[in-house]
Amino acid sequence: MPIASGAATEATGPRTTTVLSGSGSGSPSRTGARSATLIYGVFAPGDELGHRYRIERMLGQGGMGRVYKAYDTELERPIALKVLQPELTTDANAMQRFKQELLLASRISHKNILRIHDLGEADGVKFISMAFVDGPDLHQVLQEAGRLPIERAHNIAMQLCEGLDAAHSEGVVHRDLKPQNILIGSGDHVYVSDFGLAKSLESSTSGMTRTGQFLGTPRYMAPEQVETGPIDKRTDIYAFGLILFEMVTGENPFKGDSTLQVMYKRVKEKAPNPQQINSEVPAYMAGIIVHCLERDPARRYQDAKEVLADLRAAHAPASNGLRIPLPEMRKHWWIGAALALVLAGLLAIPQVHHILSGRAGPVTGSPGTAGVPPLARGRFVAVLPVQVLGNAAQLGYIAQGIQEALSAKLFQLKDVRTTSTDAAAAADPKEPLPKIARELGANLLVQGSLQGAGDRIRIDVSLEDVADGKQLWSKEFTGVTADLFTLEDQIYSQLVAALNVTPTGDEMARAAARPTDNLAAYDLYLRGRSALRGHQGKDIQSALDYFNQAVAKDPSFALAYTGVADASLRMYGIKKDSFWTDKALAAAEQAKQLNGSLPEVHFALGSAYSATGKYNEAVAELKRAVALAPNSDEAYRRLGDAYLRSGNDHAAIQSFQKAVQLNPYFWNNQDEIGNAYFQLGDYTKALDAFRQITVLAPDIDAGYENMGTVYLREGKYKECIPYYQKALQIEPYWTTYSNLGTAYFFLKQYADAAGTYEKAVALNPNDSEVVVNLADAYRWSGQQDKARQTYQQAISLGYKELQTNPQDAATMAQIALSYAKIGNAQEAQTFIGRARALAASNVDYIYDEAEIDAILNRQDGALRALREAFERHYPVDYASGDQELENLQNNPKFTALIKEFSAKKP
Repeated sequence: MPIASGAATEATGPRTTTVLSGSGSGSPSRTGARSATLIYGVFAPGDELGHRYRIERMLGQGGMGRVYKAYDTELERPIALKVLQPELTTDANAMQRFKQELLLASRISHKNILRIHDLGEADGVKFISMAFVDGPDLHQVLQEAGRLPIERAHNIAMQLCEGLDAAHSEGVVHRDLKPQNILIGSGDHVYVSDFGLAKSLESSTSGMTRTGQFLGTPRYMAPEQVETGPIDKRTDIYAFGLILFEMVTGENPFKGDSTLQVMYKRVKEKAPNPQQINSEVPAYMAGIIVHCLERDPARRYQDAKEVLADLRAAHAPASNGLRIPLPEMRKHWWIGAALALVLAGLLAIPQVHHILSGRAGPVTGSPGTAGVPPLARGRFVAVLPVQVLGNAAQLGYIAQGIQEALSAKLFQLKDVRTTSTDAAAAADPKEPLPKIARELGANLLVQGSLQGAGDRIRIDVSLEDVADGKQLWSKEFTGVTADLFTLEDQIYSQLVAALNVTPTGDEMARAAARPTDNLAAYDLYLRGRSALRGHQGKDIQSALDYFNQAVAKDPSFALAYTGVADASLRMYGIKKDSFWTDKALAAAEQAKQLNGSLPEVHFALGSAYSATGKYNEAVAELKRAVALAPNSDEAYRRLGDAYLRSGNDHAAIQSFQKAVQLNPYFWNNQDEIGNAYFQLGDYTKALDAFRQITVLAPDIDAGYENMGTVYLREGKYKECIPYYQKALQIEPYWTTYSNLGTAYFFLKQYADAAGTYEKAVALNPNDSEVVVNLADAYRWSGQQDKARQTYQQAISLGYKELQTNPQDAATMAQIALSYAKIGNAQEAQTFIGRARALAASNVDYIYDEAEIDAILNRQDGALRALREAFERHYPVDYASGDQELENLQNNPKFTALIKEFSAKKP
């Protein structure tokens, strides 16, 4: 297909196809003069072009234009017209490509090459006239038939090779050969079409891809195209091999859950023998296919003439002239058969079967999809990061913008549950789709890839049904970067149709709204969002610079101000300086004044209020975000956190429960509600939630770490260690090291505790709590001077944090503990009193008060606080092994208290 190749065809009745296999049907039939839409390059049946061509119907459309079936009234024959979009007629690159297609294709005169008639212009519209083919393309044939009978596949392959040989003989490389560009006429007559991406070898003696050219279609790229290496006629041979493999097996030779995986496999792996999929494939054809699919171009057929010779020899009476390395292939089959026999023998032994299979019992559901939400439960969609192909890495920010735009639009649909962009952005595209889907709590994944050629871009988008293991929709979109908004709208509208949902009028209106009319400002905003995904201070500063430039370009651009707010909060996380929270709050408030109808605005303002201790204001803003995005589990998670910080425990649990209700399959929802239960002392429910994470996302560290933390809190110190070690195997995170250090601490392995805490501090040196932990390990291992210095460091960090958020009870509690451990009773009492006043029901601060009183040898106060903590279900086992309560160990009242509440344990 030319220009916008690969578009899905949706036709009814007898189907006719010409160069473009794009979707779309003509408007309702009208007769008479040219319609008013003519000036836009859009025609309706009955419209005339240049008083010579009468439009009959649209066959398809792409990013550069539309293809129509028309009637040539002078020559009295049906033809196809490819009409260039009027706005592209002033684009030198687009015009060059349009002319190139005509010139390259017209110089090839062969019965298997689609005939191009002329490049014309009429009524201000430029077009190419070409032969009309009454029949489908090969992609449509394969969709209906699956795989083809061997004889039919052989016949199509012969003609395809003849067409390629004719092109190669003229020095023309197609570069984008695929089933959509192979038209099947009457009697299975094959026509190779769409030379829009073709290039002449005469233009470059090295055969290198020129800057400003698309690479091809990802599904049919040769390894050298994937790696943006030299391209010549052997590139077409590889694509031919993929197509022939698909014709005789109904499958692609390289399996993967994403375009990126499949492309990577083509570069790294040897193509399989098609006989492994379809035993009816004859040896000669299997050999031809494997030879075409050699990774190294030097090992492939060197031109189509060689392939054609082997195809013809296969049907000759004495087929002994083939140049196919069949003995090597037979050797591979023999080895495979021998391995199969060995494995069969091993699997007959029960003990070995258990090891090989990795399963202790039966597994239900489709292979590879366990844990993926069934579609019957609803549409849970995640828009994965758009992958940038070839040497267009500089367009990464545009790829991210497409992902964010689609997610933002989908968030507004009542019938769809959409994973947050940040969560989807963290997905590893090289992982299998079922694993990604499990981690994101999704059953439908939107994938995309982006290519750049000068100022033109091509976006390939697909919708994958992971629950049932099938692709629901895919399409290619092309245009110029200046049309990014239009491209996003086109992708969204067709994606919604593929999701089979019907948006309301309000939903359509919100989706159509543009974030800004200033494309330069939007470009800077996207660059800022891309930079903000980095983790270093320089990345965040770069993001801030982009956002500030976007604001300067368009002072009314609300999203740009949310970018300033988000980046400033990230900078505060590094600098711990109140300047950044002030900046974040000011930017978020300005965003609200500009456009209070965007959920992102209220997210940003809610986060800024939370960071500065204004929890009631944060709750109010996040409630507005929930009202604007009622299906967003992220909105409810944020609201629940704000309620929890404000001390409204009941409302917090309700919000987290709503997030779980919206998407019970996303592990982060279980994590948030588990943490809430943990903070409120309900360890049974917390453990249930954290255990669910290990079921939903076994490759995520959070479930294992948090289960370990529950066991740690319950005094099960040895039991918690394997959970922390498992979490660290997945990701070495500072909180995990800190918690593991605490387990060692309670086991009185102080040297191990100090070493583990040091790793935590190295990963996050600005957290006062982990610094207090390290000081504790130094103190109990006898390093008193080092301990006192580290406690002073923790106090300094705490004061710095309170400058920004004077309502931070957790920080106050850490300061209080540090003062107690260096003997400053007055400051210790002041700060723990303030923490408890701010969060009276928080059992951690009640227990902290007991520790402080015990350290200062105020035993009556310690016993009172301990009783209150136990009444709120603080674990007795934790307290009984706590070294900080050492001064109480010989007090009979302490022993009695432990005994009393130990008897009350369930």
